Amino acid sequence: MKPVALHCEADVELTAVAKRYKCERPELARDFLQAFHAAKEAIAQQPDRFPFVEKPVRRARIPGFPYKIIYEELDDYVHALAVMHDSREPGYWKSRLS
Repeated sequence: MKPVALHCEADVELTAVAKRYKCERPELARDFLQAFHAAKEAIAQQPDRFPFVEKPVRRARIPGFPYKIIYEELDDYVHALAVMHDSREPGYWKSRLS
């Protein structure tokens, strides 16, 4: 199991999504964060199980929401590059690669 560390901009994205959902309905924010943490845990358990976006970057869907975690597996940890909405421009996170 490898720890998952969020890039600072991915952390900002996560917070923004949760705040937006909280404004709509507080329980929606709670459900989103639970689904995010479940996806993050699945990545930590087995980072190579998710498909490549383009090598070496992979993506894991956040169940029940139109978001995915974009990440790269490094030697000692997993680097989450983005919490990306499905309609967001692909590849905007490339400058965040290690």
